[in-house]
Amino acid sequence: MAAILTLKTIAGRPVLRGYEHVWSVILDLTRTGAPFTKHDIDQGCCDPGDNVVTDYLRRLRLAGVIEEIGAEGADRRYQRRVYRLCRRQAEAPRLRRDGSEAPVPIQQLLWNTMRHLLRDGWTAKELADFSSTDEVRVSVVTAHSYAKHLAAAGYLHCVVPGRPRHLAKWRLKPSMNTGPKPPRLLRTHTVYDPNTNDVYGTPVTEEVAP
Repeated sequence: MAAILTLKTIAGRPVLRGYEHVWSVILDLTRTGAPFTKHDIDQGCCDPGDNVVTDYLRRLRLAGVIEEIGAEGADRRYQRRVYRLCRRQAEAPRLRRDGSEAPVPIQQLLWNTMRHLLRDGWTAKELADFSSTDEVRVSVVTAHSYAKHLAAAGYLHCVVPGRPRHLAKWRLKPSMNTGPKPPRLLRTHTVYDPNTNDVYGTPVTEEVAP
């Protein structure tokens, strides 16, 4: 039988990783126009793999949002690149690997639609159709998967139960309309020892598509 663990976060404490958090650290560091290094950002992040910060800085540089203006440190072997923020904005830029602008994520489209357009209720097909744009086509399977996870987490009210050949109809609970950012589906990798019933090391969590 597979082990099932319940992980909890501290209420009100954000997860200090991911592109949005990296961007918030950059905004804090450059509030007075000061330059920054990757090391400065690392001090405000929890990125054990050291990948997210490096990757996001590269995308920002390719997009022209930041630029490299020099190096810090006398010893060339340990020098740190120094950056300057060129374009300040509240929302974290969504960028592809080549620095071009990425389309709105599907979870954001689904969340926006259930919050604003389909407040009275929707089926997975209706949610998929209304969430689709010219750039992004949302499938019924994706909408159903996201709705299934939100329902399990207590975000949705079942208006009409599903039955053969008829999709269930759901509605976002007003009390769970928590804000503009969509709830994200996460997958956690950790080491669990059933002998001691303890988790060892630092659990690593990553976002997954619905």
